[in-house]
Amino acid sequence: MTRQGGSGRNGGVSRRHFVAAGSAAVAGATIGAPAEPAAASRRAGRPNILLVYLDDLGYGDLGCYGSQVVRTPNLDRLAAEGTRFTQGYSGAPVCSPSRAALLTGRVPPRTGVTDVLDASESRGLPPTERTIAEYLRGAGYYTACIGKWHVGRPSEHNPLQHGFTSFFGLNAVYTANTYPIDLWRDEQVVGSVTDDADLATLTRRFTDEAIAAIDRAGDRPFFVYLAEVMPHLPLAVEPQFADRSRAGTYGDVIEATDHHLGRLFDTLRARGLDRDTLVVVASDNGPWFQGSVGGLRGRKYDVFEGGTRVPFIARRPGTVPARTVSSDIVSVLDLLPTFCSLAGVRPDPSITLDGTDLGPALRGARHKPRPPIYYYLGDQLAAVREGKWKLHVRRRGSDQRYLPELYDLHHDPRESYDLAGRNPGTVERLQRLIAEFEASVRDEPPLPGVVLDAGPLFAGREGAVKVTLTGAARPDGSPAAQVTAAVEAPQGWATRPVTQTVDLSSNPSFEVPVTPPAGTTPSPGKLATFVLTAKATIDGVPFSDTARAVAYVVPHGDDVALALDAGTPEGPLLPSYRRLVPGSVWDSAVGYGWVGAAPQARDRNAPDALRRDMVTSQAPAVLRLRIPAGRRTVSILRGDHGFATTGIQVETAGEVVVPTGADIAAGEYWWEQFTLDGGADGRTVDLRLSNTENVYWKVLALLVR
Repeated sequence: MTRQGGSGRNGGVSRRHFVAAGSAAVAGATIGAPAEPAAASRRAGRPNILLVYLDDLGYGDLGCYGSQVVRTPNLDRLAAEGTRFTQGYSGAPVCSPSRAALLTGRVPPRTGVTDVLDASESRGLPPTERTIAEYLRGAGYYTACIGKWHVGRPSEHNPLQHGFTSFFGLNAVYTANTYPIDLWRDEQVVGSVTDDADLATLTRRFTDEAIAAIDRAGDRPFFVYLAEVMPHLPLAVEPQFADRSRAGTYGDVIEATDHHLGRLFDTLRARGLDRDTLVVVASDNGPWFQGSVGGLRGRKYDVFEGGTRVPFIARRPGTVPARTVSSDIVSVLDLLPTFCSLAGVRPDPSITLDGTDLGPALRGARHKPRPPIYYYLGDQLAAVREGKWKLHVRRRGSDQRYLPELYDLHHDPRESYDLAGRNPGTVERLQRLIAEFEASVRDEPPLPGVVLDAGPLFAGREGAVKVTLTGAARPDGSPAAQVTAAVEAPQGWATRPVTQTVDLSSNPSFEVPVTPPAGTTPSPGKLATFVLTAKATIDGVPFSDTARAVAYVVPHGDDVALALDAGTPEGPLLPSYRRLVPGSVWDSAVGYGWVGAAPQARDRNAPDALRRDMVTSQAPAVLRLRIPAGRRTVSILRGDHGFATTGIQVETAGEVVVPTGADIAAGEYWWEQFTLDGGADGRTVDLRLSNTENVYWKVLALLVR
C-alpha cells in the first residue's frame, strides 16, 4: 500500500484543499519547495545532513554519556566537536513507531504506525504521510536511505516511494526466525543475509554505502539517513572486533559501529564537507535486555525515561557550538521541522507536526519553551512531559492501580518518587493537556490520498481490491462528486473501473473488480505476486495521488480457508493468514477455527484470528472447517525458506488422511492433498494436525477446492 513513485508528491503542493492535479498548480506552490532554485549548489548555505539512527542503543551506552565499559572514541569526538543533549527523546519506546515519528515529525497514532511491524504484515507508513526525505528532495537534495527501514515491507512501502532517491538496506532484523533477510537496492532484492556472519558485515557495508551516497550527490546537497541494525538483537560482530570490549558482544557491536562511523566522519573531513554538514546521532529507543540506561528507570517498551531518553548529538563546525552539553529538551520529532528550516523548505501547513524547530538550540541559543513531549504505548497516550514535570497515566501490563504518577525530572530523573499527592493542581493541568492532545489526534482529518488494499486473489476468478479515497475535497468545498476508481494490473489481467457519485467527506471506498489469468499460479512452494496500481478521477479530473500494492494469487477454489499472504515478489515465503472470502461460511460460522489449544502464534497483532493462531506447533492441534457440499480437495502446504521441515500427519474422524511424510529441506515446499465429502448440504469436520515424533510441525497454507 505504497505511493506510486513520481505521483505528484515531490512537487511540494498542499493537498488538503484540492483534489486534482489540475488544481494543484493554483494551490500554495511554495509549500515543500526550496526557497531558491533546486539546482543551487551546496555553497548556497543549505547544509548537507547526515542522520545516524542507532538501534536499541541505551542512554548510557556511549563513553560521552558515561559508559565505563564500552569505548566509543569517534562518537565521543563527535560530541566534543558539537553539542551533546542530555534530554533527548525518541519518538516511541519501540522501533517502527519511533522510525515513523522520526521521518514524519508526527506522533505514532497520527501515522497509524503504532506498534512493531512484523515481517508478515502488509501495513506500513501510509502513502499520504510526508517525510523529511520528501521535503528535502523537493528542495534539490540527494536523499539516501541506508540500513534498517522497518516502516513497511520494501515491496509495498519502499523508501523510494517516500521521497528517497536511493535505498540500500533491509526491512528489519527479527529476533525469531531471523534468516534469511532480503537485502534491497532501490526496488530490487539484490541479495540476502543468511546467517550471523552475514549480519556482522552490515555495519561495514552500510558505512561503505553512505560514503558512496555522499560521492553520488555531486554538487547537490545531500540528506543521508543511516539507520544501523546494531545493537539490536541478534548481536553479530566481525572477528576483528570480537572480545574487545568489557561489555561482551553487546559492547563489541557498539565499538564496531563506532569504528565504522569514524570512517564516515573522516570521509566528511577528507572531502572538505565538515563545515557544510550537520551530523545528528540518536537512537530509536532505549536498550532491550542488555545495555545501559545510564541510571534511568525502565527500558525498551517502557515510557519511563530508560525506554525513551536516548543519546542525542549534533555537530556542524562553525555553527553548532563545540564542547557543549545542553539540557534543552529535544526530540526526534523536532528533526523534520529543523531540517526543513535549514533547507529553506516550508512544511505543508495542512499536516499537523508535533515537533519544533531546533535551530536556536543548534546555534547555542537557549531553546525557547517547547511543546510538551507526549509518550505513547501503542496507540495509547501514556505520559506527558512539560518542563520538569512528567505525568504517567498508563503503563505496560494490567496493573494500573497507582496511576496517575507525577515526577520532577529535574531532581528525580530516575522517576523514583511520586509527587502526585503533593501537586494536585499540576496533575490536573497535565491531565487536561493529555485530554486535549488526544482529542486533537482523534479529530484530525485524514490526509488526502489514495489507499489500495489488495488481499490474496484467486487465479482465473474475479475478485476485488479496495480503493479508498481519503481527505479529498472539491475546490469549492462541496462534498458530492463523481469518482471513478481504477486499477492498473499486469498484462493478461482483467479489470473494470468503478464510477459512483459519493460524499468525499466520508472517505469513500470502491470495490474494483480484478481477475488474474488462470495461468498465474506457479508450482507449489511459491505464490505468484503482482504489483497493482490504483488511480482515481474526481469529476473527470485525475486525482493527484496514486497508490500501489502487492497482490498474491492463490490456486482457485470454491472456498479457500487460508492462504499465504506475505513475502516479496520472487522472495522467500513468509507465513501470514487471513480469511479470503468475505461473507463465506468460514467467516460467518461462529466457533469454527482452532478447537482447544491453538498452534504457536507468529503474527500476534494481526486483525483476524486465523493469522494470529496458525503457524507452528509441537503438540497436536485441531482445526474445525466447514466443508461445502460435494467432494472437495483439501491441500495443505508445508515448508520453510530457512529451515528444514518435518512431516505432518492429518486425521479426521479417527482416519489418517495424510500419514506423516518425509522431512523436506530448507527452501522446499510440499503440498499434501486429500479428499473430503461435504455431502448434499456441506458439513463440519475436525482436522487433527500432528507429528508422530512429537517435534515441531508447520503449516503455511490450507486450501479447500
